Amino acid sequence: MEMIREYAITLGWIVCFLLLAIVARYLFDWISPFSLREASAQKNAAIGRVLRGLYLGLAILLIAAMYSTHSILIALRDGAVGIVLMLLMYKVYDLIDRRDFAQELADGNTMLGMELEGLFILLSAVIVGAMNYTAG
Repeated sequence: MEMIREYAITLGWIVCFLLLAIVARYLFDWISPFSLREASAQKNAAIGRVLRGLYLGLAILLIAAMYSTHSILIALRDGAVGIVLMLLMYKVYDLIDRRDFAQELADGNTMLGMELEGLFILLSAVIVGAMNYTAG
């Protein structure tokens, strides 16, 4: 019976974090200067790399949120705050960078896609470090 309980808890974490991933993707689609649906239809690898970075960054944030507490509500809160911070910093980067992200990614600039992929991973690691620093 204990094993079934543990699997149910695991399933609960998965469902909650998948919902949070859907929200993160929706927010990213909303703030980004390009349509993710159109990019997917065009098989745009540059934008695919950006999304991969978003999901890897999200994984880093959510793993840290999970390990910091046994409360799914606190982990979801920390994950949501991390996502908002990561997307906010992406927008700041977009504003200060002279390149037209929408046009370059639409043109398939894979180098920019890799740069933004790395940016999301970097941002998530820094956010996790900062959240752990302030919590301790």
